[in-house]
Amino acid sequence: MVRTWDVSSIPDLTGRVAIVTGGNTGIGYITVRELAWKGARVYMLSRTEARAFTAIEKLKGELAPDVQPEIEYINFDLLSLRSCKQAAEEFMRREQRLDILVNNAGIMATPYELGPDGIEIQACNGTGHFALTVTLLPLLKETAAMPDSHVRVVNVSSSGYAMASTTKPDFTSIEGLNQKTCSTMQRYGLSKLTNILLTNEVQKHFIESGITNAYCLSIHPGIVATELTRGPSQSWPLLATLSKAAPRLLKTPEQGALSQLYAATSPEVEEKDLKAAFLFPVGQLKSKNSLAEDKDGKLGRDFWSLCEALMQEKA
Repeated sequence: MVRTWDVSSIPDLTGRVAIVTGGNTGIGYITVRELAWKGARVYMLSRTEARAFTAIEKLKGELAPDVQPEIEYINFDLLSLRSCKQAAEEFMRREQRLDILVNNAGIMATPYELGPDGIEIQACNGTGHFALTVTLLPLLKETAAMPDSHVRVVNVSSSGYAMASTTKPDFTSIEGLNQKTCSTMQRYGLSKLTNILLTNEVQKHFIESGITNAYCLSIHPGIVATELTRGPSQSWPLLATLSKAAPRLLKTPEQGALSQLYAATSPEVEEKDLKAAFLFPVGQLKSKNSLAEDKDGKLGRDFWSLCEALMQEKA
């Protein structure tokens, strides 16, 4: 019998505080909704204030009348290291704990373009979440030291990270991160590889600090019908003609959000000790290729050092 896991399996989250990046749409929106439904105070981090507040009002309307969800907004632009750092700092001015961090925002298969920091915009899938996560790391550690804490850091990656194998990843310079000569899907794969490397490295930081009850996971949500498909449509206009068929061919956002909700909340993560694990839908442990496994840690250390240098310069 195939195991099932759905939102009814999420435990009570009363008293916990969560962040979801890109939470105003798609699987991020569903993640905010379900965490709030279970009692967490949830911060929606996204770029456009008007869209965020519209989403929050919609979310409140979808929950039962007797539920008083705590959902707040903080401005967050994944393309700007300064914005990502400032979002973390603003959160820490408001809160004394952080139990769940879901790095969900992302860009997929867009034409080559540099963001405001000179970083290729898909590469910001990794660098932006690095800036947010590393700034929040002290608070995550403090939370893990609190009684009955269950700290989770969830990075939304993709099975597409495997495309990075054709790019000869080199994170010793911004040029190696940007990969101008690669295809858009190779650059996407590279960015999703950095999501996994960040997972590995943050888990190491917890372990080296003697923290055993904090779990970092990366997940593949499946192929989901969300706004993420705008990028491929820009790169290959012919795909835009297929957009009407997408909802019939792809997972719904409700289905796609299950992987990250499982990683963020399921007690099984602790029971199975899924540290630095890579999960497929839903809650299925998937082996990583040699780049993502990064046994000697070089790729992860290089990515970390490069992001630190970029933050010192740009943030």
